[in-house]
Amino acid sequence: MEELNNVKENAHEMSPDGGDFNIKGHVIICNWTVKADVIVRQLHDESVHERNPIIVITDKPERVPKSTDKAYRGLLIIGGDPANREILIRADLKYARTAIILADDEDIQNADSRSILIQLAIDSINPNVHTIVELIKSSSEMYFHYTHVNEIICLEQLAEKLLSQAALTPGLSEVYMNLLTQSAETNEIYLEEVPKRFLGKTYGEVEREIISIKDKDIILIGWSTSVEKEEDGKAIVNGKGNIIFEKEIIINPKSSTGGAYSKIHKFRKGDSLFLIAYEKPELGKYFNGD
Repeated sequence: MEELNNVKENAHEMSPDGGDFNIKGHVIICNWTVKADVIVRQLHDESVHERNPIIVITDKPERVPKSTDKAYRGLLIIGGDPANREILIRADLKYARTAIILADDEDIQNADSRSILIQLAIDSINPNVHTIVELIKSSSEMYFHYTHVNEIICLEQLAEKLLSQAALTPGLSEVYMNLLTQSAETNEIYLEEVPKRFLGKTYGEVEREIISIKDKDIILIGWSTSVEKEEDGKAIVNGKGNIIFEKEIIINPKSSTGGAYSKIHKFRKGDSLFLIAYEKPELGKYFNGD
């Protein structure tokens, strides 16, 4: 199956707690809602460089369309409660790349509470998986501060901020839609590891080198770095005593020399670059030593 990373190639050695499909590097979608169809199509769009397998966990598997569309090739389904630890283990959560928790659209009143339970179950198995949760109410966000969630998408907050920003900058909503739509005709935001050649170089120096690429239109807008997750000034550790890391994101750093994150920041191993481009930039092809 050329459209997706081959499941067999992604297979790991079977372990006592192996999942139903024995894969790794996949995306897990918890709950199936009307939004899930769009997510699947975006993740498996032909313009995506690496289309990873997707496992859907839902207690209503009959809601998942039996589609023959290309986007649905490689879509795997596990019927059950995504807040159930055993179900998550069956989905190979230990080896997943990303977990997406969608708000239950059939029980909006209790959707956020249910999402918190799913997040806690995920934390108990793999607190380092990159987790994205959809929230209904902004007031629920505070409860996730006690979890290892990486990104919270609150529809209530997004709507309010987008409306106000569009009022201040007419046409801004169209810019966001362009960046959020995965296709060969639109720009998207990509995240790539810093090529070895850029290690030790400043943000400003890397910015100038990327602009010099002639056959691709790429804009550097920021970077991501790993930092120790802390609480009350102390590093947080998991059940095995290992320090848990989280991502810190810096967008359009200031030219000022003040502060830790400015254009004089020197990149180190583990840093990643945020780039705007029509297709995956693949900087390693342009800068040797990657």
